[in-house]
This record gives sequence, C-alpha cells and structure tokens, in this order.
Amino acid sequence: MKHFLTLIAVILLCLCACEPDDICLEGTAGTPQLIVVFYDKDQPEFKKSVSNIQVKGTDMETLLYDAVLDSIALPLKTLTNSTSFSLKVTQNGIDAEDIIAFNYNPKDEFISRACGYKTIFDNLIISTASTWNWIHNIEIINNSISDNYNTHVKILH
Repeated sequence: MKHFLTLIAVILLCLCACEPDDICLEGTAGTPQLIVVFYDKDQPEFKKSVSNIQVKGTDMETLLYDAVLDSIALPLKTLTNSTSFSLKVTQNGIDAEDIIAFNYNPKDEFISRACGYKTIFDNLIISTASTWNWIHNIEIINNSISDNYNTHVKILH
C-alpha cells in the first residue's frame, strides 16, 4: 500500500510540475510586409502586371523581385521610420526607375513568450524627391500595416 501511495504522489507531482510548451507555431503571423498591387492607370479598377520589374531597397545590393508581377510584398525596416525602394522597369529597351520612400511609425506588439514580438506600422505616408518616370500615381489604401492579407498601396501605371 505504501508503494501505491508513493507512486500516486510521484505522478501527481510530475503532473503539477508540467509547464506549457514554449513553441512558436509555424502559422503564427510575424512582422507584416507592405502589400503593393499594380493597377492600370486608364482603368484603375483592373490590375495590370508590370513587365520586367526589378525591386530592391535603396541601400541594398540584392534584388527583392525581378519578374513580371501584379503585386509585391515589401519588407519595411523595423528600427527606423522610413524605408526606400527602387522600382525599375524596362520599356522598349529603356530603363525607367522610380524611388519611393515609405514613412511610418513602427510599434512592437507582443505575440507570446515563444514567438516574441512583431512590429506593426501605423500612419503610412509616401514621400518622393523625384518625378515619376513610369508610375502614374500612388494611392494608400490602408495606412496601418498589421497583416499580410490586405492591400496597403495601389500603384497606377
């Protein structure tokens, strides 16, 4: 009987000492990216792919995109209030490049002990020092970037 009570006491102590697993599940959303969708300037309600677009951060050497696309997801810097991108297209053998600067207020948001924090971006605005070469207009659809599911910026070309 003593062995039986000892066994039950050990099992109860083991069960009480358990802690929940600190595992960040694969589907947990982290810091969102800026979703940009390209539209036709003549028919603004219709998406229009951009041929041979090359996208990179202005302070980066590697390209983020080099393809024919109708939308892109751009990573924003989490430790500053601004990120600039170069969007270059080749039309009729001529390169046309536009530099776009996105300004925002980053804010860290706690996810869990295992996943840590993610950064969300509020008050998105666009600034540029140059005139547009191939872009006709830029519209902010959603100035708060908190997920990867909604369009944030609409570029008409």
